[in-house]
Amino acid sequence: MWRIARRAPADLFEELPDLPPLVVQVLHNRGITSVESVCDFVKGPPLPHDPYLIDEMDVAVERVARAVRKRERICVYGDYDVDGVSSTAMLLEVATLLGLDAFPYIPKRLTGYGLTTEAIDVIASKRAELIITADCGSTAHEEIAYAANHGIDVVVTDHHLMHARPEQAIALLNPNAPGGCYPFTGLSGVGVAYKLVQALADEFAEEIPYPESFLDLVALGTIADVVPIRDENRAFVVAGLEIIRSSPRLGLSALGAASGRPIESITVEGIAFGLAPRLNAAGRLAHACLALELLLVSHTARADELARELDALNVERQRMTEEAVVEARSQFTGGNVVFAISENIVPGIAGLAAARISSEFGVLAFMGTEIDGVVRGSARSPQGIHLAEILGRHAHLFERWGGHAGAAGFSLLPGNVEVFREAIVRELAASDLADLFGPRVVADGRVFPRTIAWDTYRALEVLAPWGHAHERPRFVVENVRIGEVRLVGKNHLALRFTEVDRDVEAIWFRNGDKRDRLERSQYVDVAFRLDVNEYRGRSRLQMLVDDVRLRSS
Repeated sequence: MWRIARRAPADLFEELPDLPPLVVQVLHNRGITSVESVCDFVKGPPLPHDPYLIDEMDVAVERVARAVRKRERICVYGDYDVDGVSSTAMLLEVATLLGLDAFPYIPKRLTGYGLTTEAIDVIASKRAELIITADCGSTAHEEIAYAANHGIDVVVTDHHLMHARPEQAIALLNPNAPGGCYPFTGLSGVGVAYKLVQALADEFAEEIPYPESFLDLVALGTIADVVPIRDENRAFVVAGLEIIRSSPRLGLSALGAASGRPIESITVEGIAFGLAPRLNAAGRLAHACLALELLLVSHTARADELARELDALNVERQRMTEEAVVEARSQFTGGNVVFAISENIVPGIAGLAAARISSEFGVLAFMGTEIDGVVRGSARSPQGIHLAEILGRHAHLFERWGGHAGAAGFSLLPGNVEVFREAIVRELAASDLADLFGPRVVADGRVFPRTIAWDTYRALEVLAPWGHAHERPRFVVENVRIGEVRLVGKNHLALRFTEVDRDVEAIWFRNGDKRDRLERSQYVDVAFRLDVNEYRGRSRLQMLVDDVRLRSS
């Protein structure tokens, strides 16, 4: 189903004569509908909010200050994805500046998400007196109590949805905590950790004179975790990208080279589709400590070695993801929910496969495998369906769970899989959410072929960076004639359209099977986004095709 946004009111265009109409239309589609809000957005990102607006920030700062005064040993306990690893790296570097004896702990993916009692036993054996979590901990009630019984305090920095505060946490920093008043709830895990760093910089101005120097890690985790690129996240990404390009960490430079994306000109897309998958591959197929080491490495030779290792893991990850997607497709029998539980869907790639299936069919997708008598997996949802809220309503069925609107991780006993599936089907049947399911293409507007040009691309780039909740604009061009269809790579189509400038090539990823059908067609409607393809030092304007609709000739 294609849905094209309604044109913004004529008076909005009239009151903003200096802005290209497409810019006004795109912002209107994002809910930025007044003259004042449009002007504010175009001016640039807002200033970050006061970190002390997050509940319990003063308590967290005081507890860290006590650790500094008493020279305590602390553990930074991170999640195994890019958001968690970048948070861990930042907090470790800050701990070093404060003179703290700090060490990291990142669990293996197979042991499940978040704090575990087994991990706390290890941390206790290393004589830590304080744990600072990074991108986890909000729902770890029993585990935090277990740590307290071992004489270990826990400060939680997290952003995942939660329903009740862990009672024995010394401080809980989470903009999504019940009753919180922080003005922006879309922070990533590293964004929340950075708010703690900002507050610590006020307390320890000499030790942390430039907290902004950590924004490269904040941008990395923010982009990778697919949180809204709105409000202060936009500011973090803009400033962080500048740091990554101008004074990159050795590990990121090496990873950029390994992925074919020069770090000096890296973009949001370059991080999202180049660096982040390779960093995530460590936690998916090996151990996230490889990614952590890469972010902290100080020797060029080791950085290159780690980058090559992560690149090889990513190749294997791609292969396994394709196999899992094929497996999941075979188990899809219709409806709005897919449950694919198989030995071929390992936890490390379950989320990737779920995302592909959710996008392809427009469904809730739950995927995983049974390990040691427990089904562990990941889930993804179409836009508008709040996945974490759904899991929270059925929390009694899970051994563990965590997540946010579009993505979640879970573990449950095999006997509860069908119980949960049936409960979800009943819940959806009784809801008014039917219009949110099914394959959908949502476009910002229709354009003429002559609009597909560099001037349009440059005009829209004033609204960058793009990301979740502020995606690169999608347009529809209608009734264009196919001039050329070529198969490129393993399963991609390179297209040219007669009415579009010859220098503009289109690419339709993972749709090589449509080649014969398109070659037999003449006129089509195309849903696409404008991007730039950098190749061998040359920049070419490119249409990223999202869908093609055939028309009669």
